[in-house]
Formats: sequence, structure tokens, C-alpha cells
Amino acid sequence: MSGQLEIHGRIENWQRIKALLFSGESSSDKDSDREDEGDWDSDWNWKDEDDSSKAVQESSKAQKSGSSNDDWIRNCVMTSSPMAELFVLAKGRRAVFFSSEWDTKNNEMRYTKSYEGIVSQEDEEITCAICIPLVSKKKTSPGGPDWTCVILGFNNGEVRMYTENGSLLINQMFHNQPVRAIKCRSYQPAPTAMKHDQLEEIFVLYQTVLVTMDGFGLFQTLRGCRNHIARLQANAAEQVVDPPPLSYKKWEYEECKVADCDSIGLETPCTFDHMLTASVIGGQSAKCSKSPITSNVFIACGERPYAAFLYAQEGTSEPLISEIAFAVASRLKNSFLNMAGGMLGFGSTPAKPTAQIAKPKPKIEPATQMQSRFGLPDKQRKGRSVTSSPCRKLSAITDSLGRVIVIDNDLGIAVRIFKGYREAQCAWLEVSDDMNSRTRALGKKALFLVIYAPRRGFLEVFSMQQGPKVAGFPVSKNGRLLSTTYGMMGLNNIPIKGGNKPTLPCVFIDHDAQIHSFNIPFHLALCDNGNSKVKDMHLLKSLQRLLREEDYDSKNVMELLSEVKTQPMINQGFKLLVQKCKKLDVLTVVVDEYLKKYCDDGDRDLNLVFRIQTLIDLYTFLVKSMDRPPCYDAGTSSADNDQTVLKCMHATNKEMKSLQEMADRADADKKLTQKTVSFKEPETTLSINEFFSCLLLEFEPIKTRVSSSSGAANTVKLNRNNEHIANLGKLLFCGCLNNNSDLKEWKSRVKNADLIPSELLSLCLNFWCENALASTSYVNVMESMYHVVRALSELQGKEIVFSNHSLVSTWWEGIRKKIAECSQIFHVYSFSMVCRAVAVDIQQEVELEKVKNGRTEKNKISKQTEAEGTAEGTNGEPDNNQDQTPSSSSMDVTASDGDDEEWENVSLELIRWNILVKQIEDLSLLTMVISRRPKLEKAVLPVLFVEVQNLSVSDLLDKGKGCIAELVGKWLTSIGIDPALLVDESEIIREEYVPSPEIGDKKVKKGKTGLVEKNPVQNDLEEEEAVEALHADKEISSVLDLLKVLKENFSLSLSSSIILSNYCWEYCLEWNKDPDQTEYFSSAVSCSSVIPCPFTKHGMMYMMWGTFIKKRLAAITSSGRIVKEKLVEKVSGFSSVELKEKFLKASVNFLEDYMSTTVFCEGLGPPPTTPSRKTHWATDASSASLTDLALMQPHSNYEMILLHYQLALAAHFIHAFNIKKSSMKPMNLFDTKARMMFFSVMSSPAPYSNVEVDLALKVLREEFLCVVISSAIHAIPEEIGDSDDSEDNGMTIGSVSARDLLGSRLLVIAGMRVNYFIQTNRDNVTEIISSLSTNLTNWLNNLNYSQLRCLRFSKLSVTELAQQIVQLIPESSYDYKLAEELLRSSNFL
Repeated sequence: MSGQLEIHGRIENWQRIKALLFSGESSSDKDSDREDEGDWDSDWNWKDEDDSSKAVQESSKAQKSGSSNDDWIRNCVMTSSPMAELFVLAKGRRAVFFSSEWDTKNNEMRYTKSYEGIVSQEDEEITCAICIPLVSKKKTSPGGPDWTCVILGFNNGEVRMYTENGSLLINQMFHNQPVRAIKCRSYQPAPTAMKHDQLEEIFVLYQTVLVTMDGFGLFQTLRGCRNHIARLQANAAEQVVDPPPLSYKKWEYEECKVADCDSIGLETPCTFDHMLTASVIGGQSAKCSKSPITSNVFIACGERPYAAFLYAQEGTSEPLISEIAFAVASRLKNSFLNMAGGMLGFGSTPAKPTAQIAKPKPKIEPATQMQSRFGLPDKQRKGRSVTSSPCRKLSAITDSLGRVIVIDNDLGIAVRIFKGYREAQCAWLEVSDDMNSRTRALGKKALFLVIYAPRRGFLEVFSMQQGPKVAGFPVSKNGRLLSTTYGMMGLNNIPIKGGNKPTLPCVFIDHDAQIHSFNIPFHLALCDNGNSKVKDMHLLKSLQRLLREEDYDSKNVMELLSEVKTQPMINQGFKLLVQKCKKLDVLTVVVDEYLKKYCDDGDRDLNLVFRIQTLIDLYTFLVKSMDRPPCYDAGTSSADNDQTVLKCMHATNKEMKSLQEMADRADADKKLTQKTVSFKEPETTLSINEFFSCLLLEFEPIKTRVSSSSGAANTVKLNRNNEHIANLGKLLFCGCLNNNSDLKEWKSRVKNADLIPSELLSLCLNFWCENALASTSYVNVMESMYHVVRALSELQGKEIVFSNHSLVSTWWEGIRKKIAECSQIFHVYSFSMVCRAVAVDIQQEVELEKVKNGRTEKNKISKQTEAEGTAEGTNGEPDNNQDQTPSSSSMDVTASDGDDEEWENVSLELIRWNILVKQIEDLSLLTMVISRRPKLEKAVLPVLFVEVQNLSVSDLLDKGKGCIAELVGKWLTSIGIDPALLVDESEIIREEYVPSPEIGDKKVKKGKTGLVEKNPVQNDLEEEEAVEALHADKEISSVLDLLKVLKENFSLSLSSSIILSNYCWEYCLEWNKDPDQTEYFSSAVSCSSVIPCPFTKHGMMYMMWGTFIKKRLAAITSSGRIVKEKLVEKVSGFSSVELKEKFLKASVNFLEDYMSTTVFCEGLGPPPTTPSRKTHWATDASSASLTDLALMQPHSNYEMILLHYQLALAAHFIHAFNIKKSSMKPMNLFDTKARMMFFSVMSSPAPYSNVEVDLALKVLREEFLCVVISSAIHAIPEEIGDSDDSEDNGMTIGSVSARDLLGSRLLVIAGMRVNYFIQTNRDNVTEIISSLSTNLTNWLNNLNYSQLRCLRFSKLSVTELAQQIVQLIPESSYDYKLAEELLRSSNFL
């Protein structure tokens, strides 16, 4: 892409402006009265065309006879704003302002008049002008121009500043010479730390002096003046207020005739340069200040020297002592001479008579001289104009000899000279590297010099510093080149985002009022051959900008692609084309034309272009097939036809039934989900850009070259992570499945596009799973899918799809993995049946081809032998067996063929497919059961929330063999069914066992604890009632029926012990998340208590104790006493004491059951080993199931369980009866050896010995038992039923070791109850007393029954208590006789 000279806009009424500016002074005098200055429309109201023609004739007469009609532009003062919003044209005393506006009709920028008028007196003329945009301070438009100030210079030395509407703001005279030029410098931050920020300044150039004004103060004054004028126009101000005088600095040139001057910027020399300059100026005896002085450097052109560098020092340096002394002496000398002259009469001038008072002139301030340190002297050369670059590093000077010299401002030397440019006009262009538009301000920049040669009528653009000419444009000889190297002003030294750059740094105004702008790309600065790649990168950037537009065509795109030369950039260009080009016709035309143009070019690699062409052809074919109307005959089907199709797919009757059930279930689920209101999204066809984004094309030429040379052409992979990959599957397969398109043509297109068949088959599976299949027409769609899968398999190759019976094909193994990962069961089941049918058919075809090839080879061999035999017969040597040889060989062949036909070849591939189909069937049943959540009216256990998961075959295989039971356990927790109903009686071990001697004593001791066993008749009645309730509850029966169906399919994974173990474990996990939910722990204990297999039950209790219970119980017992509510959660994790009590009670029940299970397992011996049976769910997963872990646990020690049982029981008594004695802590009730073994592993041996207990510990235990018994008695309610002894009292009696003492105290309580009963029943008192012995009667009379708390008890409770007392008191005791008499008397109550 080369440089371009573009039309930016047009100035309206160009000829009328010319007539106005060059008309006679008579017409101007009429308008000298500026009463109607604000009425702009009346100034431009030309009603007659003849008036304008006369004005044009007068202007032509006023010009010189040798000049043409179009050279008037060069005689005018002309300037433009850097933001391109204002244009100023002036001549003599008249000025015209033009403002920009967009013409929507012609789609161009036009400049219309905003102000016209006379701005000077009769003897004044406009000599120069400049437009300065001021930045906006508003929040609505930050960083944009607010308004533009127009500054005009006059020949009398005055400088006037106007608004856009011509209102005068400030008028001030700095010097009494004509103003030659007004220049500006905007704020630019320092490029490096060694440089200075370029501050805002205005420069006014005179013949001998230079005036500089600070930008910040000036623009604050301009804003204030503008606001004051706005108030005057709105009649808000009372009087006109003169603006304050401007602050400025005035510098005088040093002995040189200056024609033009420009600012380079602030500069602070280093210490070495500072000392070197001082020594050169002052010689050997020169003295310099310590710190260098910052100077404002200017470059001036003119005569003697031709170019000079002027230094205006900013601030002052520290004066030397010698300089101070010399200044003081000079001041004393002057004062002494003035005093002496006044006394002696000399030195004063006589006063002259005053003449007529003249008009006061403004005071002209003296100027400070600037130092001209060095320059370029040339006596024959005169400088005309100087223009500095935006970066202030280079300056272009035009001279009287027709040369343009480029000066390096840092070095002060001429770096380039252009010859043959008389009356040349120069401008600068700074172009940023737009490869990264976000960091354009920080990127590279290229500098170009624009030279306009009016005598030749040519514009040329050169690359700096030593670059060639990059562009040239023939233009009019009567134009003007305007340069604005500054930006917006009034930034207050604050940088803005993107840099303060002018919108139009350089414009050319033609003689026909057209304003041209320059479009020079950055890559034109890269002129050497080594940067061809960078040039191509900029061409690609231009292509990217072109593709962002909407009105591009194939011609523009082709021109840019043709200019790209390097192969990597060509590939990147086509990559950009397929990503950004949204027009299919443009993309198609560009690819075809490019192939036609460079097909015979051997230097260009066109493999990528050919690949793109084939993909475009595939896309157009697929779009047409989708737009084709569907085949409606495919939707009609019958049951017989469906069965025929499925049988052709090698499906069994069971598989057909399962497929139909899954279809009906999927249809029902679809209807349930469609009940909610939803808006259907519009179906959008995949665009060509989205189509290519789904493909991974190789755009690197090295990789494409290697793949083509190695023969691996099928390298077009799919981008699986693309968001449009689902739409790609729809585009590829929708036409084949629904529209009955030509499958052969589809197959050839896919083959030509070099797509990988395995990835297409995976994409086909995704498309199949994401689209709903109707329950009535799914067989027809399966038939179409069969042909698609068959076509993809043939593209891959039959030899690869099936090779041997004993090997697994990688082609089918990959798709089986994909099927196993999908959770849409009905879809994957049907797809797996289709793939299995294709695999079987291809296997049969390959086997038939092998048989045919074998027969042909055998026939060839037999023919050869026959030919040899006939040859021998002709030689006269007959053989008796030659007639039998062919027949016998043929018989052998037929026999072997018959044997082969009798055997059925079963391949490993078919076995894998059958296993997958069976796994999907089981998964369908499992998901069907788990998705149903029946709600029980009275749930025995708490109901948990379990999220329904979408399961796949791979999920079950990865989790191991225990995942099915885990899912069933979670499902049961969402129902809350009674765990006793889940027990299978066939799993209960009912064998009688003979306990070992060690265990026998323990069981006898346990039997003496007084735990009353239930009556077996009563148990049978309760079981019958439970069965009747079960049959009455239909919901429970439905749950059990579902479990029965699951057990039939998962017989090894779903035994009752396994189900109850997972049921128990799920409640433990939930309780571990929230310990306050103690009902979860109680539910887990109840589930574990009914596990039928004792070994599984023992292992589950072992894991429950070590994982969940031990740490909680240790936290409670270690605290020792009942803590406050705030400390409960910190110590044990429970938020209240009541929750701790519930946990302790459940722990006691758990440990009691744990002891009985341990004893039972010891009697049975080691657990039996079950032989491992492999099923279709067998995997190589090393993770063991929950029950396997339970069976692997070591056997527990009964003494350890008993020790922790006693500890839990003691802690439960302390919390239940609120015992707050500090000495009665659970740990204090045990000796040191027992404390050391607490919370150890249950399988470790217990060091418990029969050594006598310490007396203090014995006393403490007795005291504790007394407190517990008394607390239990006080806890008895006043009204007691038939069984007044609670469960806690029974456990208390069984755990007491001092049985005689306990029996004596209970005997007193029983006697009090009998005495109270006698005294309160006066009707039968005679009969009762007569049945008592004298000793018992005397003993009862001595008892005071008023100490009884509970006075309401039953007769049966007295009898039962008497029975307990008889068992507790030994026979040798005196109280034993009283207990027996009391037991006999209780029968008469």
C-alpha cells in the first residue's frame, strides 16, 4: 500500500471569497462601520450574480498583468487549526473564518463561513495568523477541543486575539515592527529522563526581536476574556473591563538578520559541555558557574549566518564575587557622577518648550539579547523559512538558492540537502506504528518530510533522515502547503491519553478550494530489503482495517494480498481473511483469483490456499443441503419396518425392548421439562468465519511444507474448544440425517477437505446427543446415521477399522470412550447400536474378501498343478493317481470350507461392543431408579437432600465397584426408609456357636447385669405387625420393588449388608459436616445395628469409631465437667449441652452393640473368603469399596470396647444428671493404665489387670454411683406406667460392681414403697399385715416413707424391684432374708 493524497474537505463559495478579499477599498470602507458585525448573514447576502462578476473583474484588474487568476492564494495569509475544525483566510484588513461541518448528502467535509469582517484600521494590514485550539475542561468531552482562538499579527506590531465568531479578546503591542510570524509549541512530556518537558508557549517573530509568552497564563486570560464577552452579549455585565496586560519575555537577536525562527525546546547541557562552552567563550581565564543553566534553544535562518542556534537563558545563575564587586563599583561611579553634575551644572539637559501633545504610544519594553553560540555561515545563501519537526530533532530550511536543507538540531549539522526546489514550502508528518493500536502512543514512529515545489506543481514525501522518496503527487502550481506541528493548548502540563497530536498535521490547499490530507503508511519508512516482512505486516494491518468496514469488495482485498511478498505474511493474510471476511462471495472470488494469478509462480506456496478453497466448497455444499426442504417420507414408519431395520443392525429382542423403553422415558422427561415457559432461540446458520474458527489450519509455511512432503495431508483438525463447534456438527450432519442429501457427494467433499474422520465421528456423536429424538421416528434417523458412520469408516479405511479378530481397533476404541463419557443414555444407546452394526458389517465384508482372495489363490495353484500334470501325460509317462489328485484336492477344499462355515468367528471387537451395550442398559435402569424420589408419609430416618446427577458409564467405571452401592445409599437417605426393612433374611447368620472360655465368662457376667431379653413370642407378633404395615404402605413397597429390580441387575454390588453399610456411612458423612444434627448420628447407629453380615458390621463399626466418634467423645471426656454454653462448641463442636447428651446416649448404644458384634465374630472365627467373579462392570480400578474396606479392618479387642463403653456411660451420667462435682470427671473414675489406653486403636491389646483398685479410687466410684442412683431416682416422674424402671436405671444397675451395697440401699427403697402402699390402702390392711412376718412388719414400721419422691408407682414395679434386690444381695447377708420376705409379700399387694 503506497501513500495517498486524500481529499479531506472543500471550502464553499471559493470565488466569492476571492472577490471579497481582493476587492477595492471602496467596498471595504462601506463596511468599516462595524455596527452590524454580529449579523453574519447580511455580510454574505449576494443577491445578484452580476455584482460578483464585477468584483472578480475588479480584482483581476488590481493584480499584475503577468499573474494568473489562480495565484492569489500565495498572496493571502492562510492558516488552519491542527484539529481541522477551523480555517482562516486573510488579506489586507479583511479576514474570513471558516468552520467545518459534515455534509451527509455528499459524505464529505465542508467548510462554511462563520465570520467575515475588517479587523484593522486603515493603515494596518494583516501579516500572519495562527489557530490555537483550547482543550475542554468539561466532564462530558474530556480530551477534546472546547473552542479555537485565532491570533492575528499586523504590520504595526500589534497582536490581536479573536474568538471563532470574530469577537476581539486581547490586543497588545510587543514591538514596533511588523509581525512576521506567530508560532506555537504545545505540551509534550519528556521522552527520556535526561530531557525536559516541552511546555506550552506562543512565539511572536519580529525582524529583530522574538517574543515568548507562557501558555498556561495566556490561556487562562483568554478563557476569562471569552466568558466576559459572553456575559456582555447576554447583558449580564455592566461595563467593559479591559483585560490585564500579558506577561511575556522579549529576546533580541545577536547581530544577525533573521528571516524566520522556530523553537527547539528547553535544553540543559551536561557539566562537561557547560565547562567547554565557558572555556571557549572566555578563554583560559574563564570562570563558570557550578550548575549549568537551562536555556530555551531557537533555530533561526536568514543572513550572516545562514542558520544560527540561539540560546535564551531561563532564570539566573549564581553570580561570582568578582562580578558582584564590578557591579557595585559601576553603581557607585554612576551615582557619584550624577550628584557632581547636578552641583556643578553639567550633565543635565535644559527643558524645551512642549509642542502639541501627540497621541500616546504604548510602552515598548527593552529586549534581552540571546546568545548565538554556533551556526552555519554561508555568505551567498539566505534563509527564507525554517520548520521544525514535531519531535524537535530536525529542522527544514528553505533558502534563496532553491535548496531545502535538513538540520540536525542536536548536533547542529546539515544531514541532507534537496536541490531544485525554488520557493519551496515544507511540512512534517509523524506516523505512528499502528501494529498495536492500543499502545499507539508508545509504539514506533516514522518521520516524513513533505516538500511542495510550486514551480513544478509537485508534492514529494521523503523518509527521514536518509530515506528515499516514498510518494509523489502532481498538484496545482498555485496551492499552499500548511503545517501545524502542535496540538491542543491549555493542558496545564498534564498529558492526555494517546498523546497531544494534531488531527491534520499537514494539509495542502488546491486552487479549486479542495483541502487535501496525506495518508502515508508507516511501512514506507522501512525501505531496505531486510524489513520486507515488517512492510508486509503493515499491509496486513491495512487489510484488517479494510475488513472492518462494510463496503469493501474483492478488488480492494486482492490488491492488498498481491502486494504481500513474504510467504509467512501471505499465510497470515489468508488467516486474517478467513477470520474477518464476513462475505462469502468476496472470500470465494479472492481465493479463486489468487490461485489463477499465482498458480504458475513457483516461489509461492499455495497449499494453504488450495486447502481454503476446498473448505469453502464444503461449506457452500453444506449450506445448500441445509436449505433443502426435508424429506417427509422419512418421518413415516411402522412397527414391522422398525423391527426389520433393527434386526439388520444385529439387535436382539431384549435390546429392542430396552431401546423402546428408553425412548418412551426420554419422551416423557421431555414433556415434563416443556411445562415451563421458555422462548425459543432463533436458529442461526454458521457463518463462514465461524466455520473456519472451528478448524485448526496450519498457517506456518514450514509446518505446511513438512506435512505436504511427508504425505500427512489430513491435518485439518477440529477446534474442540470453540464455542461454535456444536453448530459445526449441525451443519455437517443435519443435511445427511434430515434432508436425505446425496451421501456420496458429501463423502467426496469431506474427503477433499482433508478432515480427520475420527474427529468427525466424535463430532457426530455430540450432534446426536444434543438433538432430541422422537419416540416414533428414531429408527429412521438411526438408519440414516448408520450410513453416515459407514461413510466415515470407509474414509478411514476398512483395514484400519477392522484388522484381526484378536485385536481391538483403535478406531472403535476411541468412539467407545466417547460414548462412555456421555450422559444422554437413550442417545448413546442408539448410537452404540449403530456403531456396532457398522463394525459387524465391515468385519463380514473383510472376511468375505479374504475368503475370495484365498479361493482365487487356491484355484491358481490347482490350475498350475493340472497344467503340469497334462504336460507330463503328453510326454508318455502316465500316472495312475493323476485322475484322483484334482478331485481329492477339491474335496479337501470343500471340506475345509464347510468346516469354516460351521464355526462362527467371534471377534474381540464385537465382545467390547456387547459389553458397552449391556453397561448402558444397566446404567439406564440405575438412573431411572435414582431419579424417582417417593415421599413417605412417616419417614423413620431424617430425609437428606441429594442432587440428581447425570451419570455416564465412565463415571461408574472410574469410581470403582463400590460406586453403585454408594449411589443407592444416597438415594435411600433422600427417602428415609426404615433400615430394618432392607435386611435380607438369607444373609443373616443363624448358626449356633460355642464361645471360647475367655469370652464365656464375659457373656455370663453380661448376662448377670440384668438386661431383660425380649420374649420370642412377642418378637414374632411385632414382626407380623410390621409386615402388615409394610403391605399397607404402598410407597414403601414401591421402594422395595425398585431395590429388588436393582439387585437383579447388580447382584454382587447390592446385597443388603452393602446397602445398609452405605446407608449408614452417608448419615455419618452428613453428621460430620454439622455435628449439631445428632439425629444423623443416631440414624447411622440404627443403620449399623441391623447389618446382617457380622463381619461387615464389625468393620463398619470399627471405621465409624475411628473416623467420626472417637474425636468427638475424646473432646467431651477430656473437658471433664459440664462447661458453659459459650465454651461447648469450642471444646467438642456441639452448640448446646442437650446435643452432647444425645450424642453420648447414641455412643453408649453404639458401643454396646459393638461389644456384642465383636463377641459374635470371635465365635464365628475368620471371615469366609468369597471367590471373585468378573462381570461386565469389572474394571482395573484399584479403589476398594466401602464394604471391602470394612472387611479388611482388624479384629477389635473386647476389653478395649468395654473400657470405652464404661467411659461413655460415665460421661453420659454426668451430663444426663447434671453432676457438677469437680472430682467426678469421667477420666478420674479410672486408674492410670486405663487412662493410657483411652482412644487407642480398638485392635490393640488392653493392659487391664485384676489388681486391686486403689482405695481412694474405690471410694470415689462408690460416691459416684450413689450420686447417679439418687439422681436417677429423683429423675423418676411422679406418674409411672407398668415398667417404671427406665433404660438408664437398668444400665446403671448392670454397671455397678459393689452389688451387695447397692442391693441393701434398694431394699430400703422397696420397703418404703411397701409401707406406703399399706398405709394408703386401709381397706386391705388386715389381710396384708397378716401375710407378713413379725420381723418384716417391725422393719417396715421403722421406715419413713415420706422420703420417697415418687409416690405414684405400680404394684408390678415393686415386684420387679424386689426381684432385682434378691439377685444383688448375697445369701450370707442378713438383708437377704428381708429381701425374700419382701418379695413374697409383694405378691399380696
